[in-house]
Amino acid sequence: MTSPGTYLSIVRYTLPGFVFGSVIHELSHAAIALRSGDPMPRRAGRMTLDPRRNVDPFGSLALLVAGVGWGRPVPLDPLYLRDGRQRAAVAAAGPLAHLVVAAIFAVALRVELLGSGLDAGGFDTLAQFTLQGVILGVLLQGFLVNIALFVFNALPLPGLDGYAVVRSLLFGAAPRVFLFVEQYRYVIYALAAVVVLLTPPLTHGGVDPVAAMTVGFASLVFEHLIVPGVNPIFIGLPNVFHLL
Repeated sequence: MTSPGTYLSIVRYTLPGFVFGSVIHELSHAAIALRSGDPMPRRAGRMTLDPRRNVDPFGSLALLVAGVGWGRPVPLDPLYLRDGRQRAAVAAAGPLAHLVVAAIFAVALRVELLGSGLDAGGFDTLAQFTLQGVILGVLLQGFLVNIALFVFNALPLPGLDGYAVVRSLLFGAAPRVFLFVEQYRYVIYALAAVVVLLTPPLTHGGVDPVAAMTVGFASLVFEHLIVPGVNPIFIGLPNVFHLL
């Protein structure tokens, strides 16, 4: 169980990385679509770094509730994106943007650790009161949330970028499969939710798919690429269900 104060602290540390990642995600969609010949993103004013144009209120609320969120979808004109490879490139740009943002946070983390002399191995984000400690906490959480958003958006589920990539490339080879999946998308969503929500309590915390794909993946990348041999203490993502 998480206390309300801890939950709010996690939210404060998470929002900067989420907003930055969401803006770059949607801008990447817009830029690749424009490069592929679709003028709609420019006409809609989406070729901008302005968070007000790229952050989605409901996506932000979802982040606060369940730890995953999304930005405001970029309008596209399918008449300009008739080639499957073009559509796949536009869709793939979103998840890949989160990897780029995570890499930016990783570089900033490395610089901050070298400059501050702080030890990432025993670092507790929620116990920081110095400016350097808070900055390191924001960078750690920004790295985590963008790794998590990469994984989430890359999942091959209807409505997500990962599914859009696969559909754009393979729909012609197996149209019935994709039509079946889309027809029963809500059943798939329900099954995925059941697995995510019930697996941890049924295994007494031994198996947690969300933690493995977010904190686990981020820790693996950190200890192999950012500070070899060091496994930081990630505070996880906002989740109101942890308040219950």
